[in-house]
Amino acid sequence: MITVKYNATFRLLPFAHADGTHTVRMIVTWKGQRLLHCLPVSVYEDQWDDDAMFARPTKAHKNTKNINEVIFYFRDKVTDIFQKASSDDHIPTKEEVKSALTITLMQDEEPEEDIVNDTEGGVESQETDNKEDSIELHPIPKTITEFVIKQTEDRGWSSVTANKFYNLRHDLLCAGLKNVEDLNGEGVEKFLAYLRTRNLENAVFMKKASVLRWFLGWCRKKGYLDNDEYKLHQPHLKCPKKEVIYLEWDELMQMLYFDYGKYTKLSNIRDVFCFCAFTGLRYCDAKKMKWRDIHSDHIRIVTQKTRDALRIELNKYSRLILDKYRVEGVSSPDRLVLPAVSNQKANEYLKEAAMLAQIDEPLTLMSYKGSKRIETGVLKWEAMTTHCARRTFVVNSLRLGIPAEVIMKWTGHSDFTAMKPYIAIVDELKRENMARYDEI
Repeated sequence: MITVKYNATFRLLPFAHADGTHTVRMIVTWKGQRLLHCLPVSVYEDQWDDDAMFARPTKAHKNTKNINEVIFYFRDKVTDIFQKASSDDHIPTKEEVKSALTITLMQDEEPEEDIVNDTEGGVESQETDNKEDSIELHPIPKTITEFVIKQTEDRGWSSVTANKFYNLRHDLLCAGLKNVEDLNGEGVEKFLAYLRTRNLENAVFMKKASVLRWFLGWCRKKGYLDNDEYKLHQPHLKCPKKEVIYLEWDELMQMLYFDYGKYTKLSNIRDVFCFCAFTGLRYCDAKKMKWRDIHSDHIRIVTQKTRDALRIELNKYSRLILDKYRVEGVSSPDRLVLPAVSNQKANEYLKEAAMLAQIDEPLTLMSYKGSKRIETGVLKWEAMTTHCARRTFVVNSLRLGIPAEVIMKWTGHSDFTAMKPYIAIVDELKRENMARYDEI
């Protein structure tokens, strides 16, 4: 089976209708093809969240439920189209995708039918006869869409988080599970058995099981499930501790001052990465940062993932990068500060930028498939992602002797659990440095 990779984004058309709303357009790209598809829904500009790609309620325009249902409906349709294409080992044409998307919402719903019995005593509905005995079922596709819409509106989920549950929906349907009510102990075992057939790494397997537990916990609170039996089916597999990839201080300086010449896209992503490495910001927050968030000696920003309001003091390195993007010392408050691209493109450019800067320390990445241990040798630039910048900030801050409590105020970490891997790294480095006395 081939995997047909695709990307679906949602944006507002630039021109407004007479009532001030903008039509939402979906842009689907795959295998060198690109399709633009206007959705039958329009949104006020102040409602639209361009990062999360959905509408948020505002004081003036509170009703967003119907808007987001349409957006998630079409997102579901695109997922179905390309998952079916992957199963059929077929790369769909632009015309095939367009044809599949032009079906209306009403056409896609099954019509309700009343089954009628003609008897001598008159006509009666079978639906009425069985009304008391019927049990309301919650179809998995519809319930997951309801879950994602609610969580996205309440918690500001990004499309990356939402996609975890679209993948869950696909896996559950492939396992032959149609309704939430099927997800009792036997149903969960059936789902896990399906995952085992896919020969996944243990870490991926456990993550998919965790996503299912997350969804079912919500279903339990909503009353869609009446038992906690699914909690007894958590798999226990051997998983190595996740490797914390970060840059040493000299590597960070090496990237910061590397001359990429005419390759502007590489110097731009280097600047965003280094800014995150000097502030602790996540890439998604640096990407949306505007000049109104920048003050004389600090940044004030509300994070996308946790909605925390953070104040992060500036240092000479973060100021150096900001000064590079000022326009003659004055910048519009609503203008984006840094030239960021999508996270997927950023990771692609970052690897190239790190390779040219010779960030090539050898690393060994370890994983398990079942009981089989797999070791993969890579160079550091091959394993780098935008999140490595945040890790770099934490490790280097701890090395400088900054208390963990202070670092957590900058990064927004709520407890020490997330800090433990970084503290362990610094403690190990301290032991190695102290051992140098034994060599004298």
